[in-house]
Amino acid sequence: MLRECHRVLGPGGRMAGYVIHTPKGLSATAQRRANELGPSATAAAASPDDLARSVGFSVILVEDVTPLFRTTCEAILRARGEVEDELRVAEGPHAFEEEQQKKRRMLEGIDEGLLLRSLVVAGKQGAGSGEQ
Repeated sequence: MLRECHRVLGPGGRMAGYVIHTPKGLSATAQRRANELGPSATAAAASPDDLARSVGFSVILVEDVTPLFRTTCEAILRARGEVEDELRVAEGPHAFEEEQQKKRRMLEGIDEGLLLRSLVVAGKQGAGSGEQ
């Protein structure tokens, strides 16, 4: 996806996004645990800024927003519990339980320091971009 973003973005253009990832330097055991607790994309060994650089972007900003991410996960879990009966009907009982479990695992990963969320802003170098 990053390669395609780089391809279609004009010179000097920027892109931004939130990324769930693991901290640098995790042991193999900790990385496996993070992969169990987080979304499938957390399996990447490289950091989000390293991934962006690897396809030609220059990284402008990486801001850790993990505390807000934790608050949001907790609020979603709580809100889903408040309307559980309706969601079980709308989603089906299996899908409801699966989604609740995903959020609980995500909170575990955050609390164990294995899952982070960062805002990443990257730019495509080119004429008039002002980037080196």
